[in-house]
Amino acid sequence: MGQALLAPAPAQNKISAAAAITQVRAMFNRNRVAVIYNKLGEDPKRIICFAAGLHEREQEVKFEKYNKTQRTAIHCAIKRFAPAFKELSCFSLTEFNK
Repeated sequence: MGQALLAPAPAQNKISAAAAITQVRAMFNRNRVAVIYNKLGEDPKRIICFAAGLHEREQEVKFEKYNKTQRTAIHCAIKRFAPAFKELSCFSLTEFNK
């Protein structure tokens, strides 16, 4: 008495333990950089690709499709410009228009 009974989950929502483990591994094995890069808008990707020396047509490529040379160029471009962007991002538009 006083104990709640849990209703069983609907049968169609059940997956095997192996399938559940596969899903969890897939979530943790995703490239975090790729997830963030692929979510970027067109303008940030254009800037990064230009700074990395990539062709214009390569801006629309998913991060996973870049080869190691392209990924290295992207990494170097981001590392080169990140400090400047971070330092300048704290200023308001008024400061830019003085």
